[in-house]
Amino acid sequence: MNTLNKSFLLGIAAALAATLTAAHAAWPERPVKIVVPFPAGGASDLTARAVGQTLSRQLGQPVLIENRPGASGGVAAQAVMSAPADGYTLLWGSASMVALPYVLKKPPYASMTDLAPVAAVGRLPFCLFVHSSVNASSLAQFTAQARQSPGKLNFATGSLSEHIAVTRLNAASGAQMQHVPYKGGAQLMPDLAEGRVQVNIGPCSTGMAFVKAGKLRVLATLLPTRSALLPEVPTAAEAGMPELVVPTWQALLAPPRTSPEVIERMASEVQAALKDPETLAQLERLGVQPDWAGPAALGARIRQEAPQWERFVRQSGIEAE
Repeated sequence: MNTLNKSFLLGIAAALAATLTAAHAAWPERPVKIVVPFPAGGASDLTARAVGQTLSRQLGQPVLIENRPGASGGVAAQAVMSAPADGYTLLWGSASMVALPYVLKKPPYASMTDLAPVAAVGRLPFCLFVHSSVNASSLAQFTAQARQSPGKLNFATGSLSEHIAVTRLNAASGAQMQHVPYKGGAQLMPDLAEGRVQVNIGPCSTGMAFVKAGKLRVLATLLPTRSALLPEVPTAAEAGMPELVVPTWQALLAPPRTSPEVIERMASEVQAALKDPETLAQLERLGVQPDWAGPAALGARIRQEAPQWERFVRQSGIEAE
């Protein structure tokens, strides 16, 4: 290759690099969409909307929420996996989606890290709710009753995390409750409050209004320490069942091959949003514990937790869909 041609090609490469850098610097130039794998009105959806509202102010572009429930998060994950890697479509991922390769016959990915990890946002504390008709004021009383009446109590779940948590409760206590699946907490909570189902382990925030109304009771929380919102309620570990604890984080992920510059920009914007007083107040009302982690730390968390989720699925007996 002669000197003239070499200089020409180097010039083209430099111009292309400059164009790509400028494009990344200008991002976002249009609305950003966050795909949420749960129906509207649930804890994950409301958290995504609270954070998205702040991100919209920071980015100077609308941040739109699109609800795509189904297949334990697989429908939303597939939509984002196949979206353009331009930073304009993101996934609101949950911890239980790490388990999709173990619960779906045709999972959207071999590992959740096939998507590009962006940032962890926070954790959704879980509570063990029972309908007021259940004659138990403690976890020990409840499990004794469930053992004595096999098949008479129905447990509702709106996510894979909830399903695994209750199957672990069944296994640890010897209870035999019947599973009633829902698409999300916004759908199951009214049925739980009316007693059509009797038990749920799910985000604390989704049931607190019914607890205050006397329709539900909280027997335990799935937290390392007692909740400031429910200081009188013991943790599952305090109640003698540490097996109930499952990861419950929420995070943003991007399509594969999304530019590192865009990912880092969004990660820093999420970090800033979690320092915003208005956002923090909204998350506190939702019972969400802010817990930011950047792309590398989120990816490491997913890889570290994958064997745990595989074990949970195997022990729970959940069959692939």
